[in-house]
Amino acid sequence: MMGRRPYRVEVTYPKNRKPQYFLVKDVRVRGKKRKVKKYLGITPPSGEELEKYRTEFAYDIELESALKKAELSSAFYESKYLTREQIKTMEEIRYIYKAFTELLTVNEIDAYELNFDIHYIHGTTSIEGNTLSIKEAHDLLVNGIVPKEKTLREINEIQNFKKVREHRNKYKKKVTINFVKNLHALIMDNIDFESAGVFRRSDDVFIVGCDLRVTPSIVIEYELEKIIEEYYTKLDEGKHPFEEAVLFHYKFEMIHPFTDGNGRVGREIFNYMLNKRGYPKLLFLGKDRSTYIKYLQLGNEGKCDAMIEFFTNLITSQRMDILKENLKKVVIPPQKTGQMRITDFL
Repeated sequence: MMGRRPYRVEVTYPKNRKPQYFLVKDVRVRGKKRKVKKYLGITPPSGEELEKYRTEFAYDIELESALKKAELSSAFYESKYLTREQIKTMEEIRYIYKAFTELLTVNEIDAYELNFDIHYIHGTTSIEGNTLSIKEAHDLLVNGIVPKEKTLREINEIQNFKKVREHRNKYKKKVTINFVKNLHALIMDNIDFESAGVFRRSDDVFIVGCDLRVTPSIVIEYELEKIIEEYYTKLDEGKHPFEEAVLFHYKFEMIHPFTDGNGRVGREIFNYMLNKRGYPKLLFLGKDRSTYIKYLQLGNEGKCDAMIEFFTNLITSQRMDILKENLKKVVIPPQKTGQMRITDFL
């Protein structure tokens, strides 16, 4: 059963007019308050009418509440590259996602996150050349069915993310050097025993499609500590979390701390940062590989605004409309059976 929505009835007394009744949800963000109201009429609703109104107006109230929270929240953030409108859009995505997930049961959330992660795992590995289909990835991760005519490396690349997912979901703290190394060790398990969880010791490494040299191996740990500290300092200063996560992702990939697996580790950290701040995770799809790399490298040319705009557009196109649809489905469930399948949310 989904959580009860905290609506109340409010009555106003306009001068020389009959009382007016409203269905109200109170909205609060960091001490700032607003109301979302739906007019019910000039007579107090009966219990039966009230339940009818709760259902009839639920989606509009929940969506409007999320948008109102986004408007309040966006005023608290500063940004070097995001426009005020882009900040508001990011906050809308965050609060619609929050409204949706808060109305799911624990089991529904687990199923929803698992299904999303399967698509994410398929995408983040296919960017690196893995050829398993989404169905093969699902069967391997959920049912343990090993696909035929695939290399052992490809199978392990997908399989390893089961442990990555477990570790990431249990971990609740800040990003640290050890967290980064542990992610890499899990991602590269049974693929490269010598380098798994170990920073590269050679400088004879290049980033595909990039002319710049990577960070010298002798200062990798120092540079990583620096960008981690910078990320959390910027958040404490009120900079927008999405912008700072994108900038961190870019800097991490340019440091290129490992011999192999940098992209998968970097994307995992990026989504961890988003989720810790209440934003939905981003899908990285194999078909978007060249565009993703192209825009990520714009930072090398000092075009961070275009790079961040790309990521902003990507998460908006992936998540905004589907989250609104998902919210409607969970607020107004199907009438025939009263049951929803988790695939209804995808």
